[in-house]
Amino acid sequence: MTTPTPFDDTDRVLDRITDRFDERYDGEVPREKIEQEVHETYDELAADAKVDTMLPALTEHEVGDRLAEEVGRPAPLADDPAEGGPQVRAGASNPETETGLGRPVGPT
Repeated sequence: MTTPTPFDDTDRVLDRITDRFDERYDGEVPREKIEQEVHETYDELAADAKVDTMLPALTEHEVGDRLAEEVGRPAPLADDPAEGGPQVRAGASNPETETGLGRPVGPT
């Protein structure tokens, strides 16, 4: 018997990606537009993929770039810093907490 992986249900994974962007842009980008971008991007990437393991992550990254360009700014952080959430985006640098990994160090 084969153990299912999180990627066995592609539609469910793409729906979660859509949900995250819909929440981050909070009505600024219509959900239908986000859903269309997610599915089209996934299909484009899948057409040339030799390995599909990273397709959901690549899709989310690509759609994030496209939506940020469309609205003229990146999506706000999913966690609100005012409520104690992380204040450093992946890839961002902060000289006081720099680890080379783009993640905060110590208490945030």
